[in-house]
Amino acid sequence: MRRLAFVCLPLCALALPAAALAYTASAADGTLVLQNASAPKGVAVMTLTIDGTVLGHVSSGSPDQPDVVYIVDANNTGGVAASGTDLAKSSGPDLKSGGTRWKLTGSDFRFRAASGVYKVWIYGSGVDVFAVGQGNVTLQGEPSSSSTSDGWYSIDGRSRQSLPAAASDLLSVASG
Repeated sequence: MRRLAFVCLPLCALALPAAALAYTASAADGTLVLQNASAPKGVAVMTLTIDGTVLGHVSSGSPDQPDVVYIVDANNTGGVAASGTDLAKSSGPDLKSGGTRWKLTGSDFRFRAASGVYKVWIYGSGVDVFAVGQGNVTLQGEPSSSSTSDGWYSIDGRSRQSLPAAASDLLSVASG
């Protein structure tokens, strides 16, 4: 029994600092929640640059335009995926970052960009997004909306707010 204690004690001594380091590294991550968001034709509902993970769903589709999501995988992590019944996917090199640029077009589709550095633009309606990590976002809703019909957002667990009628300033996503 003493041998087991002498073997386990050094392992615990090594594991505790590693666990503490992992806890402090993730403590700086923030969150972004976007629900039922929409913006006018040709205007991005969201432009997000993040070191982390983004999960999204474009649900309704716009009758006069397809919904479009652009994702730049700056580090070619390969963490981009999408699925849906009405979805067209294409990818190619992004000359600016040296990474890969994805274009997702359609309605009622889901996408993810996991564990990497990404820039995401979303044009359309019925947009739901959850993102965790560190980064910046610009948001815009419908300029003529006087209620929350253009959706809402929350950053870092704060109270939810209606999307702004004009493009927001650059908002930080990270708890501090």
